[in-house]
Amino acid sequence: MAQNAATLAYKLTDNRVKPLTWPALLGLFGVPTLLNYLACQVAIPYLDQQQIMPLEVAYFLSVGLLVLVPMFFGAIYLSGREIGSFRWKALLTRMRIKRLSRTDVYWTVGAFVLLSMASFLIAKVLMPQWGISSTPFFFQNMPLGSQHLWILYVWPLYFFFNIFGEEFLWRGYIQPRQEALIGKWTWLVHGVFWAIWHIPMGLGLVLTAVPIFLILPAVVQIRQNTTISIVVHAVFGGFGFLALALGAVH
Repeated sequence: MAQNAATLAYKLTDNRVKPLTWPALLGLFGVPTLLNYLACQVAIPYLDQQQIMPLEVAYFLSVGLLVLVPMFFGAIYLSGREIGSFRWKALLTRMRIKRLSRTDVYWTVGAFVLLSMASFLIAKVLMPQWGISSTPFFFQNMPLGSQHLWILYVWPLYFFFNIFGEEFLWRGYIQPRQEALIGKWTWLVHGVFWAIWHIPMGLGLVLTAVPIFLILPAVVQIRQNTTISIVVHAVFGGFGFLALALGAVH
């Protein structure tokens, strides 16, 4: 027992993880991408045709239940099985989720400002010239009418699994093992795979989010702190949804 505890402590503090194999890496991105395709291209259109709920709620249910919830619990299971412990502190340490230092805060703010400016430039300057809408197909009814403002009360549950499902699996579980496999180019490969996962949600969303796909994995790789991407992803995604829902942007 003492030896196992010592081994676990060594793994976590030394931050050495077993490298992924390429087939495992492809599977860890590929399966969620397939689930996302089924959610966006099969489940959402089906629920929308039934006309029993707003399109936005069909999106929440389909992507949330079929994709993000499994990603969230899958990341916890895979991390816990790898380190031999499901204690919360051990899991957070394995996923490199830790307190932000002053330097981390600077990186967090800088990453958010940079990707926000870049995404705005793509969505509002470049994409209109290309004739591509930056609004995903499941948000075409935005802003929400007064009869649908109740959606704002159910959105936080989806948003929780959106942020932590993605961050726990992508940056928390996969990226450390991917760094051990690929090395310095991990951020680029990781970003490309993350972008591919979003393809079922539409080309407009993918193009708009190119900066976040590349910047977040790079910053996490540099700072070795997943908390940065959790904070940036949450603020960027939360403001983006609320701005659409409330009509602050079109």
